[in-house]
Amino acid sequence: MIFPTIEEIKKMRKNLGISQKELARVSGVSQSYIARLEKGDINPTYERVRKIYDYLSRSGMRAENLEITAEKIMSPFVISCLPDDSVLASLNKMRERGFSQLPVMNREGKVVGTLTESGLNDLLIKGATLDSLRKLLVSKVMVPPLPIVHRSSPISIIYPILRYYSAVLISDGGEIKGVLTKADVLKAVEIYG
Repeated sequence: MIFPTIEEIKKMRKNLGISQKELARVSGVSQSYIARLEKGDINPTYERVRKIYDYLSRSGMRAENLEITAEKIMSPFVISCLPDDSVLASLNKMRERGFSQLPVMNREGKVVGTLTESGLNDLLIKGATLDSLRKLLVSKVMVPPLPIVHRSSPISIIYPILRYYSAVLISDGGEIKGVLTKADVLKAVEIYG
């Protein structure tokens, strides 16, 4: 049997939303081993790669076949920011909560965009200072909104969307009621799968 390359395994892990720590736990190795493996610093054994690949494959299949609805596993606490908030204040909000993105909502509660950690990192790499981020408005750096699905949508339909987005927003009656991430789906696989 031919397995994917280490780069493909890394991409598969990230697409599933599995942390290096979690993959290390189920593979019986340390988190630093997974990090070194993904960097190409070590040459793993066939058995180790097979075990890692099997776990990732099973997780993906179970998530795609999970027939519970979004409302059962979503987080009902949606933290957002306004388009006219400062980027620095929003970045601090993201860091405090451990989020990699925030939905941007207008004052009427309509989702108008997304503020992403990767977008903010790009600004810093390009030389933005903390002072400039304090003056910069979210509306100037936000990207299009995360996908929005109804609370009754089955996970089997949402999971493929999560291959391309880090999260989906959950709505009911036109209002955002929750958020669902890859990590939420993986927790559900362990509980319901």
